[in-house]
Amino acid sequence: MNNRTDESEELTAFKTSQQVLRSSLATASINSNEFSRNIERCSLASCRGMCCYDGASVDEETAAEIQKLATKRRSEFELMGLSLPATVVEKSEWNGVAGTKTAVRPFPYRSLVREYPAHFDQTACVFLLDDGRCGLQILSEQDGKHRWYYKPFTCWLQPIKLSETAIRLYDETNDPNRLPGYDGFVTRTFCGRTEPNGRPAVEALQEELTFLGKLLDRDLLSEIQRPPAVPDPAT
Repeated sequence: MNNRTDESEELTAFKTSQQVLRSSLATASINSNEFSRNIERCSLASCRGMCCYDGASVDEETAAEIQKLATKRRSEFELMGLSLPATVVEKSEWNGVAGTKTAVRPFPYRSLVREYPAHFDQTACVFLLDDGRCGLQILSEQDGKHRWYYKPFTCWLQPIKLSETAIRLYDETNDPNRLPGYDGFVTRTFCGRTEPNGRPAVEALQEELTFLGKLLDRDLLSEIQRPPAVPDPAT
């Protein structure tokens, strides 16, 4: 199956970031066993976008583009119910690594979300509406684009995580954010934790894997479902 995207189909506002992603992940591995773990898609009615707590990590291009949107389309965000600050991105630091993330505002997660993790702060990305929807996603739809067109990659990919060598779905045993005083991130959100009665992640995350595959020009679903190659004993 050829997964090549028609050049006329605009998938994302972040063209340079897409090119960098496609280049860096051209041969990145994807582990079938990780995507066989049972999970459930979250419901905004119950999670209120808890993965948006503390803002979303963004690269330089994404930060610049969403700042432009916040400035030029402020009235449209206001009609959604969002009162954005003048600057919607800020410098960040996590576990000694400096970066950039979306700005945050106070958000009463503990009174709204059952089993909200004790180590999660009560702040949310400034683009998060009170009902858990994303203003950037709504704007994408209003513009007739794919619903993730203006949405940072790190947001719609959750709970999938990327590195230069692998496309991962961490579980409770290897969540890289389980640190002293911080009991994990991916596997503490409703969409990332293991659910025995859920569905295999390759099914539950089919939309995310398909969209990521288009960005990378890879058929990730087939790669996950393809049996691993058996080494030739003669070599």
